[in-house]
Amino acid sequence: MALFILAGPAFAEPRLTDWVDLVPREADQSSAKVPRWERVRTDLNNKDIRIPGFIVPVEFDGKVVTRFLLVPYFGACIHEPPPPPNQTIYAELEAGFRLESLWTPYWIEGTIVASQVEEELATASYTMTANKIEIYSYE
Repeated sequence: MALFILAGPAFAEPRLTDWVDLVPREADQSSAKVPRWERVRTDLNNKDIRIPGFIVPVEFDGKVVTRFLLVPYFGACIHEPPPPPNQTIYAELEAGFRLESLWTPYWIEGTIVASQVEEELATASYTMTANKIEIYSYE
């Protein structure tokens, strides 16, 4: 029994995160000179999160995507201007994921870090090592 109590945090569920959670509150900022769209939450570093979004492939082989941008709305980076950097997550899934449709929203789970990545389509202020992807349910 003690083993399960001590190991509890290792089996913790990822933190359910919304896109607004990625933007620091004004009171949390130590530097007012940083534009709001570039501000990040370093307190989220190395946290396991679960966040919904749309996948914009960056590296893929056919329909199997290994690197992608996760964005909060459909069409971002492709049909519309990209979201601000602190509303874009660069993610990698080593095993790859078979992407059936760009129109489909997904839940992504993984470990997030405030780390800027510049891709041709957009700049992301966060990176994630994804470990689970599933179709988003509107229920």
